[in-house]
Amino acid sequence: MREWGMVLLGDVAAEVTVGYVGPMAHEYKDSGVPFLRSQNVRPHRIDIADVKYVDEEFHNSIIKSSLRPGDVVTVRTGKPGQTAVVPDWLTSANCSDLVITRPGPYLDARWLSYYLNWVTGSQISAQLVGAVQQHFNVKAAKSLQIALPPIVDQQAISRLLGALDDKIAANERIVNLSDKLAEAVLLAALDGSFSPLAAQAFVTMGSSPPGTSYNEKADGLPFYQGVRDFGVRFPLRRVWTTAPVRTANADDTLVSVRAPVGRTNIANENLCIGRGVASLRSHFGSPMTLFHQVRAAHESWAPYEAEGTIFGAITKRQLEAVLLPVVPSEARARVELALAAIENRIAAALFENDSLATTRDQLLPLLMAGKVRLRDVVGVV
Repeated sequence: MREWGMVLLGDVAAEVTVGYVGPMAHEYKDSGVPFLRSQNVRPHRIDIADVKYVDEEFHNSIIKSSLRPGDVVTVRTGKPGQTAVVPDWLTSANCSDLVITRPGPYLDARWLSYYLNWVTGSQISAQLVGAVQQHFNVKAAKSLQIALPPIVDQQAISRLLGALDDKIAANERIVNLSDKLAEAVLLAALDGSFSPLAAQAFVTMGSSPPGTSYNEKADGLPFYQGVRDFGVRFPLRRVWTTAPVRTANADDTLVSVRAPVGRTNIANENLCIGRGVASLRSHFGSPMTLFHQVRAAHESWAPYEAEGTIFGAITKRQLEAVLLPVVPSEARARVELALAAIENRIAAALFENDSLATTRDQLLPLLMAGKVRLRDVVGVV
């Protein structure tokens, strides 16, 4: 690896500026120019799941904060330091509450994004300002010291890590498209009737195990307390318990029974469920069909969002009375077979992404600190 020098980000960036600052609620439109906010910037990627839009006239009036492909955007408040590169497909966009860095000729955009995500917990946290709500501002960005490799080394590092993230992004597209396909399969089979959940599934309400039984090692059953433990499809493992009270079996549908009520997951193994979760087991041996029936009944959860003394909640009796769309008995086996195949593909993509992200996160600090040589890790990737 060639010699790396310490430089200020402001000295190697063509421009460092900030997104629009001002009231925005009245400017949002149903379509138009994408308007990125801090929640749209995830580590290493732009997430447009909840993106807002503004019209061309407003976009042109705040042209200083407009974005173009290759810009590096960093969150200012909330989770300051999270960084991503504006992708090529986002040809026209604007933003607020983001620091925008346009790399100069000796700075690779994707390398900078990886670097800033790496130092978020150390250098950037030391640069935060604000007594109540800390934020990362333009002055702090310009004065950030970075260990800068030669541009060819930056590009090689970003290509290496980018290969992992590109595969992660491809798998995410597979998950999204498969999800839409599963929804279409279910909708095509429905006969327009509804029946109570209790007629289609056995309900088990969660109950928290004794506090002394928790541990951080794989000892006992994984314990999931509520929606905070839910991932895209399967629960995120947080803690284990040696004294489970209420359990769910693999392939049971998991539903959050405390705010936000009605979020769904699939149990990918036998596990312990806490008070914030209920498990649903199909009476007909069709777990994937049940999962998608519950998801299709999203309007049924709305009345329970405002109930409870502090936050929304749903009781077992109320849960059993929730109306689910009915899949006719003659179509159930066919639908289950199709949905199981789709869910298997989704699971494979998600599990592969876990492995890819782990590999990236292990390589990132080693490459950024120059502790490993590129040629030594190319085979791993």
